[in-house]
Amino acid sequence: MDTAQRFTLAGTAVLAVAWLVWPAPDRPEAATTVPEAVPTVWETWDAEPVDWPGTVDGEAWTPLTQLHDGTFLGTDESGDLLHVRNRTSEPGEGGEGAEATAAVLAEPGGVPGIVATAATRERVAWIASVPDERGRVVSQVWTADIGEDGIGGARLLTGDTGDVITSGSAYDLQFAAEGLHWLATAQGASLVTEHRSVPVDGGEVAVVGHRGAWQAAAWPWLASAGSDSLGEARLVRTDTGAGLKVFSEADELTLCSATWCRLIVNAEDGARIDLVRPDGTDRVTVAEGFASAVSPDVGLVDRFEPLVERATATGGATVSLFDLRDSRTYLVATEAGESGADSRRLWWSTGTGELLVWHVLDLTGLA
Repeated sequence: MDTAQRFTLAGTAVLAVAWLVWPAPDRPEAATTVPEAVPTVWETWDAEPVDWPGTVDGEAWTPLTQLHDGTFLGTDESGDLLHVRNRTSEPGEGGEGAEATAAVLAEPGGVPGIVATAATRERVAWIASVPDERGRVVSQVWTADIGEDGIGGARLLTGDTGDVITSGSAYDLQFAAEGLHWLATAQGASLVTEHRSVPVDGGEVAVVGHRGAWQAAAWPWLASAGSDSLGEARLVRTDTGAGLKVFSEADELTLCSATWCRLIVNAEDGARIDLVRPDGTDRVTVAEGFASAVSPDVGLVDRFEPLVERATATGGATVSLFDLRDSRTYLVATEAGESGADSRRLWWSTGTGELLVWHVLDLTGLA
């Protein structure tokens, strides 16, 4: 028996004798510390998600972006682009027992397939990327009009896309300034990112080169990408060329939208995610440990940062929403499956197979 154990046993014996000899004092009730419950989105805003069946004709589908009429663009397991309608769009309805219908807009027939989508009230557009006979990935930009009866036939806008760059952002392809805009990598010895655009009704593709690695943000902004975003991040306007340097430390990986930047900070006590305005103001820590951002886009609707943390034991994920206005985290869902977002909405899945359901939260209703 070591010294520590002998002291422990001796101390225990003394306490036992004292307890027998001395009368018991009045004992206060034991204080129980209850951890503060994380507030939920639903009780805080009195909100409800809109539920969508996760299968169409027995096949699972994944949301890409929601249109203005409440329908969705999504892809199925074959990689086809779908226009999905819910049987009902009332909050809290749908899910098990509901029905979803879909029209196929495009069948790329290869991978990576549909790599970006965009929409206005009048039309939708997408980029389809497939290998050619030599195995080289080639891309095309397509569009279709939205009418009273749904989405019309697809029209090819251009095949002059360059080597398309996508990051999963809602801004990889976007309508702006009477055109469609995307990014591509220029061919050459030095790294140059091309901002490409084509008129919405078709025509010649305009190309403007920007030295370095860039990713798309909300029009007209581009944000530094790759190694260029480590301590030297910048934002630049594609229409004027004006830019600004983001205020971050040299060892901080910086990913920006037009109004917020996400800083990935690796410290001795673990990694964390901070958000900050491009000018260095309003910096706040939004997550630590194993949580990560749901969307590549930062600070959705200029207020919220959706987060996801997957439990290793169960495989389910906890989805939460950090409110940049009051610097507080709100619980959205536990035991979630997949999660995603566009520029205005957050979604997550529950269930599998025929019981798969997508839950969609419109963030503009909270802001």
